[in-house]
Amino acid sequence: MRIHNTSPAEDNTPRRFSVDAVLFDLDGTLIDSTPATERAWRRWGEHMGLESFSYGAHGVPAQALVEQVIEADRQAEAFELIKALEMADTDGVVRKDGAVELLESLPEGAWTIVTSCTQGLAQTRMSAAGIAEPARMVTADHVSHGKPHPEPFLLGASWLGVDISRCLVVEDAPAGLASGRAAGAVTLAVAGTSAATELDADHVVNSLSAVGAEVLPDGRIQITLS
Repeated sequence: MRIHNTSPAEDNTPRRFSVDAVLFDLDGTLIDSTPATERAWRRWGEHMGLESFSYGAHGVPAQALVEQVIEADRQAEAFELIKALEMADTDGVVRKDGAVELLESLPEGAWTIVTSCTQGLAQTRMSAAGIAEPARMVTADHVSHGKPHPEPFLLGASWLGVDISRCLVVEDAPAGLASGRAAGAVTLAVAGTSAATELDADHVVNSLSAVGAEVLPDGRIQITLS
């Protein structure tokens, strides 16, 4: 377990480090879609006849969760249903504090989104929250193995043309942080979906409002955690 702090050093000196690119999770990190997600999965459980089904697999692709709880001959039906339910419910989907300001401080081509959502759901939720879409983002449609496997973040880094070891992964869920660590990235956890004490990361903040980014003369990105 890495040692991490939810606040800067005791003397209030900001923490600073530099990376070449930033890979963001979407749900729970840049946007808050938890109420809509939990409503959709609750309705899904009712439709599928699962008594007392409770959604708690934040950061895990829907397909993987379906395969865990639904028999093989009903999985295709179940996956199509949860996709439809999630796409239809964007009530209360909002951007997280500091998200837009942080994204706007990063140069184009130096960041992307790596999400367990399907492409359509990611675009729908980003539009609802007012988050600009990067030129290319990694979704569940692009990978064979979702989080916590390292494939999603390795693909994101390769699309940006950057070594994953020089990337910062920003995540809110244990599965996503495990994916980032396994890939070899520097990890930054945003508490909220999970308590800070439950997040294994190189750095932890309570809000993206505490994260600043500045492009250095050599083109690298200096991250400041205040």
